[in-house]
Amino acid sequence: MIHSCKSCGREYFEPRGVCKCGSDEFEEVQREVERGICVELKVTPSGFPERITFCLSKAGKTNAFEVE
Repeated sequence: MIHSCKSCGREYFEPRGVCKCGSDEFEEVQREVERGICVELKVTPSGFPERITFCLSKAGKTNAFEVE
């Protein structure tokens, strides 16, 4: 799901309280996520999962950095 500002149409991956245009009204929009580059850490710091995956993704016009 993408969060789209009802005022200017700017899209965000994560929910926001206020858009850059100043509006606080958003709607959820379904977009297909396209993964670009993924990197898997196989040696992680203590206290973290054994493996962590970082991905650069795109949903519509919105870019995101995902952690799995």
